[in-house]
Amino acid sequence: MMKVNETEMTPGQIEGVKGTVQVYDVIQGEVTAGVRVVKAESDVPKRPHIHSERQVIYVISGAGKITDGVETFDLKPGDFILLEANEEHYVITENEDIKLFEVKYP
Repeated sequence: MMKVNETEMTPGQIEGVKGTVQVYDVIQGEVTAGVRVVKAESDVPKRPHIHSERQVIYVISGAGKITDGVETFDLKPGDFILLEANEEHYVITENEDIKLFEVKYP
């Protein structure tokens, strides 16, 4: 058993078209899991953005939007987003950060 608190971690950072994402991965490998904090006034990550894993995103706090360039969903706490492998996607925030829990898996 192990306990990790995000306040004890040094986050990675992903740059966007504008703004950034702070990345707190607790598991990395075939399965990746962790928290993402998309900062206010962000459009992230840079384009194009796809990956070979499927992905589940859960909104912890804040608000924003997620888009694949065709369809756009508003995001609020309690929402789940399910993405297939190689599905392009981006998160956009306005005046507040959004905190997400994310799992990438085969």
